[in-house]
This record gives sequence, C-alpha cells and structure tokens, in this order.
Amino acid sequence: MLNLFELKKQQKAALDKAEALLGANDHVMTAAENENYTAAMAEHDSIATSVAAREKMNTMRSTFGTMPTVETEQVNSERPAYLTRKYRSALASWLKQRDHSAVSADLMVGADDLGGFRFAANYEGGSTSGAPLFQTAPVDTNLIALAPPEMGIQKLALVIPTVMDLPMSRKKAHGTAATKAEGTGNGSNVFTGTSPQTEKFTLSAYMIGHPEDASWELLQDVNTFQQFLVDDILLSIAVLKENAWWNGNADGIQGIKGNTATGVTGITAVSSSFYAPLLDATFDVMADLNVYYYPNAAFLMNRATAVGLRKAQKTANLFEPVFTRVGGQDFLHGFPVEYSAAVDSATAATNVPVVFGDFKKGYVIGERGGSGVNVKILDQPKALEGLLTVLGYQRVDGKIRRSEALQPIVLA
Repeated sequence: MLNLFELKKQQKAALDKAEALLGANDHVMTAAENENYTAAMAEHDSIATSVAAREKMNTMRSTFGTMPTVETEQVNSERPAYLTRKYRSALASWLKQRDHSAVSADLMVGADDLGGFRFAANYEGGSTSGAPLFQTAPVDTNLIALAPPEMGIQKLALVIPTVMDLPMSRKKAHGTAATKAEGTGNGSNVFTGTSPQTEKFTLSAYMIGHPEDASWELLQDVNTFQQFLVDDILLSIAVLKENAWWNGNADGIQGIKGNTATGVTGITAVSSSFYAPLLDATFDVMADLNVYYYPNAAFLMNRATAVGLRKAQKTANLFEPVFTRVGGQDFLHGFPVEYSAAVDSATAATNVPVVFGDFKKGYVIGERGGSGVNVKILDQPKALEGLLTVLGYQRVDGKIRRSEALQPIVLA
C-alpha cells in the first residue's frame, strides 16, 4: 500500500502531465493529446479521493489541530481501534475533565497496561520541502509556535509495531560453491563448499517519556493550553527518538552512526575547502553500495551539509549539476535526499556528515504496541501546588538490520 507522501507524489505527477499537454500557451490539442489529458486528469482526481480518505485517518489532526501525515510501515494493516472517531471524541472529553476520573467504554479501547491512553501520533517522518514536520501551535493566538528540528530517519527506516521482544535473524556470510573433478567411483571426487552463516539480534523496547506541568489557573484561563502541552510532549519524544536513531543511547538503542559499513573514509575535516572533497566523496560512496540496494536508496544528511554541497557544486561549475531539486524534493546523483538535524553537521574528525543506502533494509525501529504515544494525566502528585502533570511515554528500540545497506562518509 502506498503511503500518503507517495500518493501525493503520484497526484502531482498526473497534474504535471496534464499541464505539459496543455503547453505554455494553452494550444489547441490534438485528439491524442486530448485523450492523454483526460486520462491524466482522471488519474489526478482518483488519487485525490484516496489522499482525502487517508488524511481523515490522522487522529492527531482531527483531535489537536492540523498535522501532516507521514505513515510508517506497519506489519499489520488492520486499523487500530484507537483511530476511530468515537475514541477520539472520548479522549478529548477525558482531557477536558478537571479530575479525569470518568473513563468511558469508548476510551478504554486505547488503554495500556500502565493506566494511560494512546495518542495515535502518526507524525513520524520527514518533510521533503524543508517545512516543519508538524505544527505545534495551538488555536490560541497568544502561543506562537517554535519550528521543530528536521527529522527524517524514522521516515526512511523500517518501522514495525511489536508486542514482545522480537528475535531477528540475518545472514552473516554467503555459502560458497566449488568445482569438482569427474567422479571415478572411489569416493574421492565429491562436491565441496561451505554453508552460509547466520546471526541473531533482538528488537526490544526501552521506555522514553516526558512529563510537563501546568497550573490550574493557566489551564482554566487558556482553554487550548492542555492541547499545547500534549503537542510539545509529542515533539520532545520525537526529537529524543531521532537522536537515538542516529547516536544510539546507553539503554540499548543502536544508532546508525558507527554501526554501518565502512564506506568512504579519509576526507579531511579541517580542509579550507572541505565541501569540495566531500562532494567528490558522494560519487565514491555510491560505488561502495551494492547495486542490490539501489532501488530504494537515499542520502541522509543535515541540511547544513546540503547547503555546503550545493555551494561546492556552484564553485566547481559542474557541467551536469548533481544536486538538484524537483517538485520540492532534493536529489543528489538522482537519489532522494532526506534531512535530519541529528546527523553530524560540524566538520570535525570522526563525524559522519552523509550516509547513503537503503534505510528500510539497513535500519529497523520497533514501537511497542504501535506508533501511538501514550499519555497519562497525573492530577494528584502536585495537587497541593495547584499543578496538573501531563506525562507522555512510549517504548521503542532501534537496531541496525543490515549494515552493508548503509554506506557512510567518515571524516578524518
């Protein structure tokens, strides 16, 4: 099933095709051009219906304001019960309560085992145009939104829901064949070779979360502030996860940096013209990636690195520009470029400013119970101070799935 981003790309492609048939001066079309134009517009309208239906499924947009949807890959395509309209309405009513004691049957379908309720926050992923990943501004105009950092790793990676620790196997080495002489009947000229080697790793789940306090006075005077708190918690958890996907953490999440293949090394970080050799290295890193991974390959980098590469391209006056932008999507050597603020941007030794490869085959993210971020309202611990605590939490893990699928450029 295509995700929302891919549907919109197809929709735009159909519209571009129709516009191209019209021509710059809206010339009179031939019968064949008119037929192709009609087919392109019919395709555009058909996809528009699918896009509209998909956008209505975004719980966070319906409950807490406009947020663009970037779907994660799911093992089970069955729609969760906590994505229904009844659940969203029950959740909104529960949040508005002063003591949060009345829990309806409709709300219980999203309950977890810890006394919280799930927010179906399908905000994971990145923006191809450089726009914020999702809006955090509440309706109240007194609260001005702060743009979030760019996050693209979760969009690129394979994301699966888990219900328990998931053992995963991968091939460590190929089996090898060998030639043999013609058999003589004495048992000496037999087939030989080696068997393939496999290894295992476990996709587990580690708790992450963020509590935020608000005074009763503020919640009473600003009706939308509780929604603002929840949005900010979702953002803080997303930022924490993005950094963990890149750098790893002490709990056991394995980051991309330092756990990929060798890639390209030896680029001197202290060079006065650092981005010129880095641009050359983007050619070399493509040779390091097995062509098997090319169909879904992409570049991952910090946006500051992309700006430096584009400037180096301009300085080099390349006959054929290798860094291009088409329809709001950046491409390097014809492969899409995704951005993450977690990726190294400083030109320091051992930094990894660029990774190229198939991230779905290279990195797997497990979300215990699905992509929803759970929320718990704690109205008792700080009641004597007149404070309400909103706690968001989720259990996640990230592991390198196939290191050879990700080829980095490592600075010296």
